[in-house]
Amino acid sequence: MDRQIDIENDFDLLNQWVQRSINYFNNQSYIDDISEIYNYGVAEPQRIESGLRRRILSAHNDRNDEELITLLRELNKFPYDEPFWYLLQEIDGFIENNPNQVNRIAQSLYNMSGEELLAKIESSPKLNQQTGPMFNNWLVNEFNALNIDDFIQSEQGIHVLGGSEIEAKNFLEDQLNQNVDKRPDLVAKVNSTYIIGEAKWVGRSGGNQDKSIDEVLNFCSNVRGNVLRVGIIDGFVWMTRTSSGRLTNLKSCVKVQETHFNLMSALILEDYFNSLL
Repeated sequence: MDRQIDIENDFDLLNQWVQRSINYFNNQSYIDDISEIYNYGVAEPQRIESGLRRRILSAHNDRNDEELITLLRELNKFPYDEPFWYLLQEIDGFIENNPNQVNRIAQSLYNMSGEELLAKIESSPKLNQQTGPMFNNWLVNEFNALNIDDFIQSEQGIHVLGGSEIEAKNFLEDQLNQNVDKRPDLVAKVNSTYIIGEAKWVGRSGGNQDKSIDEVLNFCSNVRGNVLRVGIIDGFVWMTRTSSGRLTNLKSCVKVQETHFNLMSALILEDYFNSLL
């Protein structure tokens, strides 16, 4: 995507919160710091009990299709993305009643050695990428969370709204006249100014990640009344150069960096709040 702003010579034309986010990304310990919010933990392999391990190896070596598939049902993980595996694992009788598919799947497993099969099963699972709860947990720990009544009555300082999904959504719709499909990730108040926002972690370009960016931009565009809207986006979108040193023209980066909306990293959200005091 072609840039409309010369980011090297006209950097100051970018939204100020975009500027700060880019500077943080490029000049500070961004990943270490953002991991305080999106804390994925340490990936750990899942070891198979030694007796079951021996039985799987034996069934694999003996080319015993039904025995091998039956043993793998006892595990939480299958060694490759098999579309029928959930049905075979969860529904009694499907292994016996569907020998052709059992054989097809078994042949795929025999294309691996027994040790390769076990290595795939025991490899570390994907880390939890449900970032919404991570952001919310950080938010209520970082800022002063209030119940709905105290939140409405507050007139001084920085506060975020606690409470339930329904309670917050009804408050935004009924009292602040906001059009929201769900409770936004951020519902805050600085002195008497209300701020709502959507938070996204965008780990890579393409697909659903680009869709997430569009969701944030659409959210920010739907301003009503005096309620401020912000987008809190973290990940690769603040990158300005590739590993080879070239200016990046990835569509997702350009869209975020050239927006006129207040988009920012969660790491500078407190700075944004303080600017409203």
